[in-house]
Amino acid sequence: MSKNGSLEIGIKELKSLNKKLKINGNFVINTKKELTFTSFLNITIHDNEKLNLYVHGNTQKLIYELKSDKSIKNTKEIVNIFDLDSNIKYWVYDAIEMSSLSIESFGGWIEYKNLDKAYLNLHAKAAANDLNYTYDQKLAPVKSIKTDLEFKNGVLYIRPKQAYSYDFFLDKSWLKIDFSKKSELLTLHLLFRAQANKDILALLERYKIKLPFVQKKGLIDTDLMLEVDLRTLDVEADGSFYAKEAQIEYLGLDIDISDANVSLKNTHVKVDNMAAKYEDIAAADVYLIFDAKESKGKLAFKFDKIDSKENNLALSILKKPLSATYTITPKGDFISIDKSTWRYKEQIINAEAMRIPFDMKNLKAYIPKTTLDSPNLGLALISGDIFFKPNRADLNIDLLKLHYPDIKLNSPHPSFHLLYKEGAFVLSSKKTILLDINEKTATVENLAFTIMPESIKAKSISLNFDNVIKSTLSLDYNLKNSSGAVNLQNSEIKDDYFGEIFKTDENIELFIEQKNNKTIISSKKHDFEYLNDGSSWIVNANSIEKIFKDSEILKKYDLTNGSFKIEKKENQQNVKFSISSNYKYKFLTTTDKPIESYLINGKYDLNTKNTNLTINNTVYVQIGDKIKIEAQDTGINIKEIINFFNKTENKTDMKKDIKLDFEAINSYLYLTKDKCIISDKINLKYLDGAISAELSHNKGSAFFTLKNDKLYIYGGEFNDEFMNSLFTLSKFKGGSFEFVISGSTKEYSGTMYIKETTILDYKILNNILAFVNTVPSLITFSLPGYNKKGIAAKKTYLSFKFKDDVYNISDIYLESKEIEIVGRGEASIEKDSIDLDLNLRTDLGSSISKIPLVGHILLGEESVSTSLKITGSLENPDVSTQIAKDIAVAPFNIIKRTLMYPFGLFKDDEKSKE
Repeated sequence: MSKNGSLEIGIKELKSLNKKLKINGNFVINTKKELTFTSFLNITIHDNEKLNLYVHGNTQKLIYELKSDKSIKNTKEIVNIFDLDSNIKYWVYDAIEMSSLSIESFGGWIEYKNLDKAYLNLHAKAAANDLNYTYDQKLAPVKSIKTDLEFKNGVLYIRPKQAYSYDFFLDKSWLKIDFSKKSELLTLHLLFRAQANKDILALLERYKIKLPFVQKKGLIDTDLMLEVDLRTLDVEADGSFYAKEAQIEYLGLDIDISDANVSLKNTHVKVDNMAAKYEDIAAADVYLIFDAKESKGKLAFKFDKIDSKENNLALSILKKPLSATYTITPKGDFISIDKSTWRYKEQIINAEAMRIPFDMKNLKAYIPKTTLDSPNLGLALISGDIFFKPNRADLNIDLLKLHYPDIKLNSPHPSFHLLYKEGAFVLSSKKTILLDINEKTATVENLAFTIMPESIKAKSISLNFDNVIKSTLSLDYNLKNSSGAVNLQNSEIKDDYFGEIFKTDENIELFIEQKNNKTIISSKKHDFEYLNDGSSWIVNANSIEKIFKDSEILKKYDLTNGSFKIEKKENQQNVKFSISSNYKYKFLTTTDKPIESYLINGKYDLNTKNTNLTINNTVYVQIGDKIKIEAQDTGINIKEIINFFNKTENKTDMKKDIKLDFEAINSYLYLTKDKCIISDKINLKYLDGAISAELSHNKGSAFFTLKNDKLYIYGGEFNDEFMNSLFTLSKFKGGSFEFVISGSTKEYSGTMYIKETTILDYKILNNILAFVNTVPSLITFSLPGYNKKGIAAKKTYLSFKFKDDVYNISDIYLESKEIEIVGRGEASIEKDSIDLDLNLRTDLGSSISKIPLVGHILLGEESVSTSLKITGSLENPDVSTQIAKDIAVAPFNIIKRTLMYPFGLFKDDEKSKE
């Protein structure tokens, strides 16, 4: 001990074997006034880390300072020297990994009576290199190249430089741990730009802060202060977040946000007037108030726009934005949506207000029964479940009303099931769907559509329209290239009036295509095409031949060729149609031949159910409660009409309830080439299965009846113009023509009577007189002036029976001043043949003085006669003599009375008219 009362002790080497510690230095004790001590020690740990320790103390406290000239690489060896509290040790030992530590300063004091609070008097500064600091074992560490560390007043400050966590730059973020509190308190100040991805959400959720979205794009300016009780993990949070532009995923949707201000106070989250946009479909202002602790809050949307162009669906903003609020409560979440108006294509759809329960845990929304009303489409109730992860929907749709003209729903109301799963919609109905279309019943069975992003498919949908149209439909439509195919099976079209119109068991393949804003449906097999451009539709059947074999009505009416077209414009009530065909039955004619080509143009009125059409622009037809036909300057082929009715009647009875009126002006009935019945007017009626008609020309008129195949025709007072048109092989001047026909259309009897006429030209008579002039023995019967003046016939009549295209002529009679001709035989216009036996008679008192007595001359008391044979063609018959014989004919009045009597329609004419 020195004179001044101090004791100096030199320590050459002091070892602690278990701690691997070596100490050397000086230790000075001073007792002059009070006991004090001072020490300067060199400390070596594990032969690696070297420290310099300065100590000065007295009986109450100790002051110390620790220095190191070099960076310490193994700080844990130093910590192990001290028996630290386990809670403190974690934060300075277990939580820290670094490459080295540079001590700037390390010092403090210790009061012996408060050794447990010695750490409060420690003040240390250091720099940790390549620091990984795990402040929470369940979170990723903070990594930095350099971190400033400071321990002061029991608080550890950690200020990282160029620090990262979860691959985000922490910028000016820092943290501190306060050991002076009863419970250690971690303060974390996050001051950086980051993305609220899954990692950041996990960090926040660790401290009971839940955000209902995940960020996918953009950065958020974060200023968040977290105070965490490290024993209880209770958290105090205060912060704000701002994103100028970003994208978040919410309920499976990628939503773009801008000007987003989010404030956080403990478990309270608030968003004020954030702009949100989903693709180019929806835009809204968003407001959020949420208390995570109480699980209460509201997320409000003010939609300015919802427009899904892909689905042609858009929100109609009328007076104010659409309000939708997501409400969070402990008892259950729900979504409230105000009533709204939508536009689907050109249609308006009104949706009533909805309160939709929402299960956040399972991301499931239950849609209660909600009314959807479209003024032009219909009224429906929709309900069911919507799942957001994975996206799935299970909805029920009750269709209550249709707002289509002339289409109504029959009870019960149809119900549909709409299922969405794995990117596909399935719309189906197990029950039969009943519709009333124009007061006719339509049914749809086995309805099921599968709608995918690239296609729409359906299989075996049964359609039945009032038992008129039946088919089973399958569909495969490609939405990507707007084309597809429809297959029809067991297709049938029929009605009570026409019977079977079309029927086939074969598969009909129709091709569908959307092109240039048009829908095109076509069939290559049947050369059929349907076009719809939204404002009109057109049906073209370019080949009736390809439909003929499957159509009984085409077979029935022998419509074997040609084409037809049907079209309708959207705002018109008329359906226009046209038919072009070389028809088998040539109803119309020119003066010399039947017309083969027919063009029918018409329209059908959907309101009145009436049809108007024209045939070759000369015949006009109106079809309503009755059929009205008008013609002018037209040739009508009566034979073809009779053939047509005969054939159709054989196939099926004509409808007795048809009412038909026909009127023709200045028209004619065609019989054969250059042979017709001319008229000023023709009137025909069909009623109760009976046809009655009247024809007039000049002063002449004729009447016609046909019922139950009983035919009757009577006409009289027709002039020479009428006769010249009717009898093409003859020419008359003056006179009057009368006729009667009765029987059936295939077999009938008749007589024709001409009086007071001059026969100027008649093929058969020409050939007879020419023959007479060449036979000297027949000179008695020659008429020298015939070629110039003709023959004046007082009366001429002919009686016949028609069957199998042959006229069996029982009575031929011509009476003139010079000659009388009687005969019988047969003729066929169809075969152009004639076979007649004629007897020519002339008075004995004529100027002929010499009559040869030969076999073909028969001499009577007052007359002389000869017999001729007429054979060959009608236009140029052959004439020959035969053995003279008498031929008797019945008087015309008896023939006429016989024909007319069964019908009781006419009284006997006076004998003076005979």
